[in-house]
Amino acid sequence: MFEDETPVAWQAMPRHAPVVASDGTEIGTAVKWLGDQDDDIFHGIVARRRDGEAVEIPAKRIQRITDKHVITNLEVSEAEALPGYKGR
Repeated sequence: MFEDETPVAWQAMPRHAPVVASDGTEIGTAVKWLGDQDDDIFHGIVARRRDGEAVEIPAKRIQRITDKHVITNLEVSEAEALPGYKGR
C-alpha cells in the first residue's frame, strides 16, 4: 500500500498529510512532527483525528512517511483510543 509514493525523512513530513491505519483507512491528518532535529531523534507525530482531537502517535507506531501520507501500524480502533495530545 502506497508503494508508489516517495519516502521522505521525518523532518520533511508534509503538513496536513493524511495519516492512515494499517488497513489504509484515513485516521486523521498530520499536524507536526515531534523530535530533536539537532540529534536526529524522532519521537512521533501529532495528528488531528477525524473527530477533531489532536493525538500523539509514537514513532514506533509509524511505519513510513511519504511525500503524500503518514502510514502507521495502528488499527482504526487503536487510533480512536489514543489520548489527547497535551504538548504545545
